Amino acid sequence: MLLTLVIVIALTLSTYYLLSISRVDIDVENKVKTRKILTRAKQALIDYAVVNWTDDMENGKLGKLPCPDVSTINPEGQQDPTCGKAYANVTGYYPWRTLGTDVFKDSGGSCLFYAVSPAYKVSPVAALTPDSYGQLQIVDQAGAVIQGATPESRPVAIIIAAGHSLGSQARNHDATTLCGADYGNLIAYLDDDGVTDNAAIDPDAEDVIEKLVQSYAGSEEAANPLNDMLITITHDEIWAALDSTIKSAAFDKRMEKLTEAIALCFAEYGSHNGSHLPMPAAVDLNGGEYRKSSDYTDGSSFTSAYSGRLPYIVSNANARLVNGDEAEIFDNDYCDDIDLTVSASESNINFKDDSGDDKGAYFDLWSNWKDHFFYAISKANNPDVIVSSCSGSCIDVAGTEYAGIIFFSGLKQAGQLRYAPPFETDTKSDVANYLENGNAGFFPDNTGSQIYQPVGGTSNDHMFCIKSDMSGVVRC
Repeated sequence: MLLTLVIVIALTLSTYYLLSISRVDIDVENKVKTRKILTRAKQALIDYAVVNWTDDMENGKLGKLPCPDVSTINPEGQQDPTCGKAYANVTGYYPWRTLGTDVFKDSGGSCLFYAVSPAYKVSPVAALTPDSYGQLQIVDQAGAVIQGATPESRPVAIIIAAGHSLGSQARNHDATTLCGADYGNLIAYLDDDGVTDNAAIDPDAEDVIEKLVQSYAGSEEAANPLNDMLITITHDEIWAALDSTIKSAAFDKRMEKLTEAIALCFAEYGSHNGSHLPMPAAVDLNGGEYRKSSDYTDGSSFTSAYSGRLPYIVSNANARLVNGDEAEIFDNDYCDDIDLTVSASESNINFKDDSGDDKGAYFDLWSNWKDHFFYAISKANNPDVIVSSCSGSCIDVAGTEYAGIIFFSGLKQAGQLRYAPPFETDTKSDVANYLENGNAGFFPDNTGSQIYQPVGGTSNDHMFCIKSDMSGVVRC
């Protein structure tokens, strides 16, 4: 009898032990499976950022990521056509249909979710260059940042595996769909550990850095249980994947052609306005937003600051000249059907709309890279003078006088910093972080007769000079 009891106890203990080991093994296996799914989903997004823009050579989409699937407006798994406000993060279902992937599900059977930073989402458009950073962070259970303490390390996107439901999470799964179509019910999937709520990203809250927390050992048994698994895409990962593109001769040529096209547009403005040109925008946009096109406004004083950023709004010059021109300079008809002859032979460059041969790609490129463009004009060509010979009041490059110069600054070089508010101290207001060859020292130019240096040495800038008679432009 005693022997039988001992055997029963031994069998019971061994069975419990084996079941415990089995549960641990299953848990580990599930996490490994989910991690593999997250990795595949991450790679699909990076691939999208690398190749999507090549359709019709839409350079303005370079580096862009899709919106999440956040509503029933489109078929399940397809990104929404627009997601949130321009400068707000947004979360929704992972857009597997848009990405052309399988339906990715975690080990708990839930489809993946996805959060994306505003600069990187395809719509609404916010300016995107390698100087654009994410607005997401990963924190620990105490709320301390463990990824994203610096601009470069902030994730631009986060993919989330929600796992099985925990606690009071009530999921309203539509059995006729693949992912449940449980839109607007993120709290039933994404966890709140009492400090950080993964479901709290507000698509209407602009200029906010949102925080997410991921599962850790014992987090499922915590007072506020947590089992979300996360994988991030960083700024450096996106741009490393695009490195061969943005450093290619083809992309550099594209930006050179854009610079020439802009210079020709401004030359046409001068031709239509008695050789008068708009004043530059302030280098710091007078405290405006570098991402916002309408903040690139021409100066209202015509007696100083003859160099600055390229203006998009030229209403101050228009008010003086009264020639019926559009306030947004690229909206003028003469900025359509531009023919390049210097950087390349290309016809019908179009800034006004998408009807030109370039499909609007040049306007999209400018919209993203606008803070890289700078502009200087001669005092003799400001909106408030009777234009005559220069007589010492024209800018000069290599011994030739010009009405104006359009500068494009390429990728930042060693020692250059390009940070912007609201999250970092403004270093974009220092032209030395953009232009080389000593030209940055002439911003702002208060004489309108400085001698600028042509591109040379290790500079990756492009410069096009507007001829004094507005008959065209030259590379300078």
